Amino acid sequence: MSRTDDQILSTPHDDALPPTVVQRLMHVERCLFWRGELQRADLIDAFGINPIQAAKDFRVYMERYPDNMEYNKSRRRYLPLPGFVPKLISPETLDEFAGINSPLVPIASWPLPNRRATPQVLQSMVTAVRERQKIEVQYQSMTGEKPTWRWLSPHAFASDGERWHVRAYCHTRNEFRDFVLGRILTTRHVKSSEVDSSNDNDWTTVVDVRVTPNPDLASEKREAIALEYDLPRKTMEATLSLRKAMLFYVKAKFEPEGNDVPAAHQLSVEQIP
Repeated sequence: MSRTDDQILSTPHDDALPPTVVQRLMHVERCLFWRGELQRADLIDAFGINPIQAAKDFRVYMERYPDNMEYNKSRRRYLPLPGFVPKLISPETLDEFAGINSPLVPIASWPLPNRRATPQVLQSMVTAVRERQKIEVQYQSMTGEKPTWRWLSPHAFASDGERWHVRAYCHTRNEFRDFVLGRILTTRHVKSSEVDSSNDNDWTTVVDVRVTPNPDLASEKREAIALEYDLPRKTMEATLSLRKAMLFYVKAKFEPEGNDVPAAHQLSVEQIP
């Protein structure tokens, strides 16, 4: 038999809260942390629940974490107590709070053009990967003047943090390569593919890389970068494991060619033999 929200309220310290309730309680903490206040409307608008359920959620939170929040009758708002410490969230990046409006904490981001594939292309490529198909695509390469048709046998997707690539065997070049998903203009024919993706050595091979602040920077700046990237204070370096096919993009991001200014190379990325 499933547990109702009323049953949950009768045992506030039971950790087995339904995921939907946990999500709402996490939103309570985000508002307390970011805005410094919240009302029932914050839960009602965010989750489409009724005022009674919102009141129950607030009571659950206050019973579980009595030192974190109180209701201020004069302001008609829930406020964080002086010793408020988040119990359900771990604030580490502003991305988690950027969508929560706060008149006291201004925030802005610079607009960038979206890098995306058309829905038709995305659906076709996902299907080709899932069904192990060979697909004919019209691709705009940066080395060619005009888009060309080629056959690909895609088997995986990867992101460099800024754009999505599809990893595929190119039947034109007869090798496994990366293709920017947004440069696939359209697709047409599909066939069954006989390509074995396990032969894509750069994809199946996992390499370790050592990441450390650029040694050419002053010690104070290296320490600041280590702190920014949460690197150990003593060694100021971390070891990351990634697919060999993605190593090029990691190095290109942090070690851009054609720029000898140390500040432009904040991190040094070195493959460990």
